Amino acid sequence: MEKEVGILGLYGMGGIGKTTLLKQINNKLLEKKDEFEVVIFVVVSQNLQVEKIQNEIGERLGLCGQAWEKKTQNEKASSICGALTRKRFVMLLDDIWRKVDLVEEIIGIPLPSPKNGSKVVFTTRSKNVCGRMGSHDLEVKQLDLLNAWELFRQKVREASVSDTSKYFVPQINKIVV
Repeated sequence: MEKEVGILGLYGMGGIGKTTLLKQINNKLLEKKDEFEVVIFVVVSQNLQVEKIQNEIGERLGLCGQAWEKKTQNEKASSICGALTRKRFVMLLDDIWRKVDLVEEIIGIPLPSPKNGSKVVFTTRSKNVCGRMGSHDLEVKQLDLLNAWELFRQKVREASVSDTSKYFVPQINKIVV
């Protein structure tokens, strides 16, 4: 939320919880309606499809319809840019595998700045992708065994865990991290 951070990349190994973290951010921002005018969550994935990304953004912005379907990629980018330029937005992009050109003429996302107060947050497995996207980056790391066990206990009914904890806790204490 710092003003000087416009683009933030969350990176880490597959299955570590980057998508879960991004969904949590999405939900928190949707609850705080006064922070941003629009919050958009898009799954990018390995097979990057600009048109799919544009359509999801366009749908969230209320731009879709028969006229939208007839637009070229550049026209869609221009419409998205026009709509987002007038708003303080957060763009959440999940599962980026390579550099995505966010700029106006490709996808249509205006670059965040301290002046417009908008943000782009994305997840990737690669720190190199963060560097290519010009972002601040934050590594999402694996929990140590004791914290993982505590999280597991919080998520599962306490009664069922307390019966089995005598089998797991001694094993966790034997493992050297």
